[in-house]
Amino acid sequence: MGVVSDTHGLFDPKLVELFRGTDLIIHGGDVCGEAVLRQLEAVAPVRAIHGNCDVPPLSEHLPPWRLEQLAGHRILVLHDLGKPERPRPAAQYLLSTARPSIVISGHSHQGRIAIHGEVLYVNPGGAGPKRFKLLRSAARLTLGPEGVEARLFSLESTPPTVVARTRFGKRATLAAPER
Repeated sequence: MGVVSDTHGLFDPKLVELFRGTDLIIHGGDVCGEAVLRQLEAVAPVRAIHGNCDVPPLSEHLPPWRLEQLAGHRILVLHDLGKPERPRPAAQYLLSTARPSIVISGHSHQGRIAIHGEVLYVNPGGAGPKRFKLLRSAARLTLGPEGVEARLFSLESTPPTVVARTRFGKRATLAAPER
């Protein structure tokens, strides 16, 4: 599965290569343009949410959050989590009611893979225009009945290169993210 967020109207052609062969792309909000969704849909089906920068009509067609059940994993997708160790109140409410095993978020433009409690948190970072000195990035998740492999990729290299990786789940060897 491809994971992207904070495109802010920019479709990076490197996403085609990065997400080739995936069966689904999750967009964590701040899409800022139907064209971005169409270009992603040319690669794989897309399930997106709206972020704080998305405006009508796009924000009227995308939910503010979603709960996906994929390969035996409950995946909560929301735009503004805060931090895994200190979620914002609205995010904390969703976490406590949805009880996901994986949380995908965006908003901060800072790519991060973290395990907190028994939940894998993935923020793919910002794939849109460069913001400050933050690394432009996106992620891939490989979901299986025995666990998940999460990889964060730099979009500032050609081809995109892994900058963080972890395994999470029943038989996974939990490894600290590379960074």
